[in-house]
Amino acid sequence: MKYLAYLLFASLLLTGCLDTPSASFGDPVDETDFLEEYAQQEGVVQTESGLLYRIINEGEGERPDEGKVVFVEYEGRLITDEVFMETDELEYFPLTDDIIEGIFEGIQLMREGAEYEFVLPSELGYGERPPQGTPIQNGSVLIFNMKLDSFLRDPVQFLENNAQQDDITVTDSGLQYRVIEEGDGESPGANSNVVIRYTGTFTNGFVFDRTPGNTTTEPNPVNAYISGFAEGLQLMQTGAKYQLFIPADIGSDQLQPVDPRQASAFPIGSVIVFDVELVNIN
Repeated sequence: MKYLAYLLFASLLLTGCLDTPSASFGDPVDETDFLEEYAQQEGVVQTESGLLYRIINEGEGERPDEGKVVFVEYEGRLITDEVFMETDELEYFPLTDDIIEGIFEGIQLMREGAEYEFVLPSELGYGERPPQGTPIQNGSVLIFNMKLDSFLRDPVQFLENNAQQDDITVTDSGLQYRVIEEGDGESPGANSNVVIRYTGTFTNGFVFDRTPGNTTTEPNPVNAYISGFAEGLQLMQTGAKYQLFIPADIGSDQLQPVDPRQASAFPIGSVIVFDVELVNIN
């Protein structure tokens, strides 16, 4: 499982926890000359807030709005080209005003598949509150190269649309499933130990968990899994392959920590999808 969204919240994109100005970085810097010069470059657009951006790749998908969970890659650097944060794989987080203002505004300008260069004046970045332990100073201009891969659609609308497909069955609990391949063995009960092979994704196809390669899990009781997954397993016969679409109330909500200050790998309310093969009932 990945905890990327909340690692980001604990890192430099989050501003809500920076309540007091940092006094450990010397005198404020004035980088307005850089902003003025950048604004004159070909292809640069300036918004009403003062955000500057250049489109590297337009993208062809839709634009996310506030509250959507976005999947991005990015690099953040100073005007000296010193990198202060970067991703090494796709990361995701909710698009809320908890993240720095210039990124919150900028991502909403982008289409899926787009790549932009954003230049944030200090007041749209960290202003007088640079995060500790970084080269960012009071007044620093921030430059982000940002790629928007995708974002999660409204879960209610996704499930409604998915349920209309001819090969989708919906159970009384709200679980939706598709039979990829029927099995020919027994079906497990709630207390059965099962060996399975699976891939877990969000509705945009982002893989958050899987059994590596062609390996399987150790035998686990069916009732040890989240209720939507456990229900799906009991519909299957040995050798079957199903695709499960699990609503939040019987899936990801059961994986949220009791303490809201703890990390969770799953955006609140998210539909999770499993491609699962029932290998054996042990």
